[in-house]
Amino acid sequence: MISKILVVAAIGVAILAWCAQAGPAQDVLGDLALSARSQRMATGFVTIGAGVALGVASVLFLGSDLVVYGLLAAGAVTVPGVITLLVPAPAELEFAQAGDSEAEAALALARLADEGKRGRILSGISNLAAGVATLVYPINLFTPYDSLVSAASSLGIAAYDFLVPSREEAAFERYEGLLAQGQGA
Repeated sequence: MISKILVVAAIGVAILAWCAQAGPAQDVLGDLALSARSQRMATGFVTIGAGVALGVASVLFLGSDLVVYGLLAAGAVTVPGVITLLVPAPAELEFAQAGDSEAEAALALARLADEGKRGRILSGISNLAAGVATLVYPINLFTPYDSLVSAASSLGIAAYDFLVPSREEAAFERYEGLLAQGQGA
């Protein structure tokens, strides 16, 4: 009798777990992890392809005395692509660690948003410094406008870094919007 109750209870728990829907944090974190995985895979495969193309071009077009250097350069391009494929992105790791917990997923989104903002601001500061340094200490290698082009690109990237939120920040804002929408309903 007790074993029948346990079996029925286990089946009921299994059905409820199967029917349970993920909360907004889990959905947003899952989307972010999938996006990060897609980007990681594309970057890894493109980098490996570029390394292989460089290796093949080295064998075909370089003299026998330079082939070794071309293959070393191809390896230097290919290895980061392999590492990119093998190492999961932070969003993927956070999604795996959060599991089925809505609270853990929300905390993971907040952590990722903070890390994204920190990285964005640090990148903006370094690009701003590079742009200002290029204006203060101009070096024109080919044309009189080299330093201006370099400064404009560095300052433009800095402006982008400061003004446009990271993908993680946008995901956290999306989660907060879904949360507010769910509470207002």
